[in-house]
Amino acid sequence: MASYLRLLCIALCLCLSSCAINVSPSAFFYQDTNQKPLDTTKLHAAIQQDKTSAGITRVEVKNNQGLMLRGVAVSYPTPMVNVLFFADNRMSISENNSVIHRMGKLPANILWLDYQGVGASEKSNDLSIDAIKQDALTQFDYVKTTFDNTLPTIVHGRGIGSYFASYVAANRQIDALVLDGAFNNISDLIANMVPGFSNAITSMRLHDEVHSMQIAPILRHYDGPLWLVVGEQDKITPYPISQQLLAQSASEAKLISIIPGATHNATLRSDYAISEYRRFLASLRR
Repeated sequence: MASYLRLLCIALCLCLSSCAINVSPSAFFYQDTNQKPLDTTKLHAAIQQDKTSAGITRVEVKNNQGLMLRGVAVSYPTPMVNVLFFADNRMSISENNSVIHRMGKLPANILWLDYQGVGASEKSNDLSIDAIKQDALTQFDYVKTTFDNTLPTIVHGRGIGSYFASYVAANRQIDALVLDGAFNNISDLIANMVPGFSNAITSMRLHDEVHSMQIAPILRHYDGPLWLVVGEQDKITPYPISQQLLAQSASEAKLISIIPGATHNATLRSDYAISEYRRFLASLRR
């Protein structure tokens, strides 16, 4: 996260003009310079350390642009749910295998593909948030044809991924939505991530695609089950944001959990978080 903040600062400085910054998709949404091999070593090690078992399948899905999105489908024994996971900015599968194993303890079937231009997935010449939104729908459709359809299919978004998860909820019939360290709009998110800029910059000029990344308008029309989870020590997307999103949601089956001591990137690391996740899943069965 620290390296991402440095990159964001540089990008914003380059866009600085007349007390305003132009926030384009490429200035905000991280892209790797080079494509990297998919590495599941840490996931295998975590499974072996816990003396559990899981089926790990490397997945390739071609998107509407003809780019290959790569990731993993992981199936744990006697799953309760299918989970489509959308990661935070600069969060590749190869470097964050522990997240998969934590969710697997629900237990669950999990699909996670790297965003285009991140990790093992192919990169477009021109980054488009709209294209990534379409990728999200493609991934959901893939889950529905791959995993056990007798199980609930939930969409889980962390950080930036909470927007793409919400977008899927607005355009597909999902069984539940999980927003993990969610934000409301990009201006507020940038101000929290790079607080020094808020003192010197009077306005931001958001590219239309970046400006559209707002979650509250979606939740006002989403009436399905909703769980918001946020770390007690989250400074990037602090608790009041999740509290506001919860209040604006049209759902009548909604929960919010604060994970003690957790930062923005660590919500699912505690046993308490997993127990809260299971409590939410139990509410679906009721």
